Amino acid sequence: MNVFTVVALCMASLVSGQHPVLEADFESSLPRGWHTIGMPRLVDGHRGRGVLIDRGDAIYVQAPATLTNGFEIEMWVMHRAEMADLHFRELVYLYHDTEDLANRICLKKRIGTDEILFAMSDGGPAKGHEFAGDWYAMTSGPLQWPAGTWHHLRIVADPAAGRASLHIDGEQVATAEGSQFPAAAGTLWLGSWSGRSQAMAAFDDFTLRAVAD
Repeated sequence: MNVFTVVALCMASLVSGQHPVLEADFESSLPRGWHTIGMPRLVDGHRGRGVLIDRGDAIYVQAPATLTNGFEIEMWVMHRAEMADLHFRELVYLYHDTEDLANRICLKKRIGTDEILFAMSDGGPAKGHEFAGDWYAMTSGPLQWPAGTWHHLRIVADPAAGRASLHIDGEQVATAEGSQFPAAAGTLWLGSWSGRSQAMAAFDDFTLRAVAD
């Protein structure tokens, strides 16, 4: 039985001025709706406790329907090895898809690079740049993360504005315009690509917010 903790809040209706939110801070029991594969375990987090997603591990949850209206997702992540030593590994921090694989969000370090890619797709013709097929994507540029250091990842997607952006450690590192935003909510995976290509990293303070109207 897994011995780690997650706190999640998924609120369907909020007082005026607030937006639906999904949170995981890894400090209490696994809430209804969240699922695990393997044996994710508690480790020291950025603040308090975090969870380690290693080979064979996965955490996933049904994404809120508001995802399709735009989103802001942020998390803290820490690799036990320096980024240069992970050059030839694909490491997925976040992945979302629907059963038809047509509504995807991907935040990952691509194999053979030291950079992070943020990409989305609704199954239509390609938009954006720097990624093949039917994805709308952007990349961070090379990163030099020492082993054992925590870093803040934030992605923002605003379909109404036709714009998305990638932020690392408080700095906007990439932005792109396009129309390939997910049109349906599916399964949201933290630290893996549907249970594979694990990030081999610790995570803390995951938050998903709706984009303000």
